[in-house]
Amino acid sequence: MLECFYKFRKALDEIMINAFGHRIILYGYGRTGRFLEWYADYYHSVKPDFIITSDWSNAMPYSLPYFRDSLFEFNYADVKDAIVWLALPGDEEAKEKCEKYKFEYYDFADVIYGERLIAEENDSENIFTKKKTGIHDVQFMEYLECFYGCNFLTSVSKEYLTKGAHNYAISTQREIFPILDKCHIILSKDDAIFDFGCGKGGAMITFMDYGFSKVGGVEFSEQLYNEAKDNLKKLGLDSCKEKQVELYHNDASKVTHELDIYNWFYFFDPFERQIFEPVISNIYDSYLRKPRKLNLISINPRYHDVIEKCEIFVMINQFCAATRQKVVNIYITKE
Repeated sequence: MLECFYKFRKALDEIMINAFGHRIILYGYGRTGRFLEWYADYYHSVKPDFIITSDWSNAMPYSLPYFRDSLFEFNYADVKDAIVWLALPGDEEAKEKCEKYKFEYYDFADVIYGERLIAEENDSENIFTKKKTGIHDVQFMEYLECFYGCNFLTSVSKEYLTKGAHNYAISTQREIFPILDKCHIILSKDDAIFDFGCGKGGAMITFMDYGFSKVGGVEFSEQLYNEAKDNLKKLGLDSCKEKQVELYHNDASKVTHELDIYNWFYFFDPFERQIFEPVISNIYDSYLRKPRKLNLISINPRYHDVIEKCEIFVMINQFCAATRQKVVNIYITKE
């Protein structure tokens, strides 16, 4: 666990532990609500009994325990004794309803952000430095933007990037932790992971939060590289004695001998085939120079055939990442 997340986790944990033995109503199912649902299950094995949402589009599956806020009016399944987890940041009307029907409730956004709930206006027209404005959601990286001045959330489409690169979008604990769990990884001090197309460094920070002590990444876009470098500096991870971090501003296909200290390689669909092929070739050459067990994570694996042709890897798992409906392939080197 990274120190920068300590207060964030402590606040969440105290509320969720207090809910043990109670029915739970999750009020709101946007970004904050979905995050709280995941966090409670992942860290505390707690699931909400009722989910209140205002989104009744055709995409919402009726098989899940979704309700309108009229649930408050009924003594349904002992709902009157439930604790409400309010997941509608800045929604005063939701608070008033909880108070009207005398529910014990916790406003997560208010607990986490307090007076900082609304992000300051950012007039920057530069897509690379532009930050989210408006009301903060309860999320790991949004917390870092608010309290550490980092820049992670704003996506960058490929039209602003070099030919062959794909869109930049943040990856965080909610997505990456379950993927790493499916690798059945027991980390040691020798485990090191490298992120190809690391963007603003969000996945690198998530890997450190998971427990990796050696993390590396390469980013070709100078603007994204500068943001990643600045984010690491603001969090004190660029010079942290407990963590070894290497960040490269380079063409991913030109990173060669630097790979020799890594045994995990991470791809979130970062670029097209003409870049992916030499990158896999470089990993192969690194294996020949320094034989070792390698692990490769490929999200949205467009070029599975390239990895197959490499002939040193075997796919051991394939599944769908629930948060974005992305296929994930996990490979290890053959015995």
